[in-house]
Amino acid sequence: MNYHPLIIYFAVGALVSSYLAYFLHFTFIRRSFVFYYALTNHAISVLFSILAVLTGLSVAGTQYVQQKAPFIFLFPHKWLGIGLAAYTLITFIPLWIKQADINRKIGIAFSFIGLSLSLGVLIFGWLLRLIFF
Repeated sequence: MNYHPLIIYFAVGALVSSYLAYFLHFTFIRRSFVFYYALTNHAISVLFSILAVLTGLSVAGTQYVQQKAPFIFLFPHKWLGIGLAAYTLITFIPLWIKQADINRKIGIAFSFIGLSLSLGVLIFGWLLRLIFF
């Protein structure tokens, strides 16, 4: 059974809302509830992104996907997904330790890089989805 699309929708939704909330917190809204909303979504995203990578790697190994998916879409989607999972885990650690006291420029950089990685994975995933259906 292919659980990758179901898991990735939760992961990307939580990641995009998390990084948008971080961006709002570090630029405009300096309220603690915005940061804790983002941090909660980030914690959920760590689990879902690891599950998404594992299910994605198992789906990529099937013969049907290897025959039908073009390399130009599958290769960046796979490595951006692995990079996004690693980035999500790595950025969660300093944000959890320092909480809202983290430097503003670092918080903005975390949010921009996270949003760009999330959107890259999403775009290549939808391009792959259009091939199969």
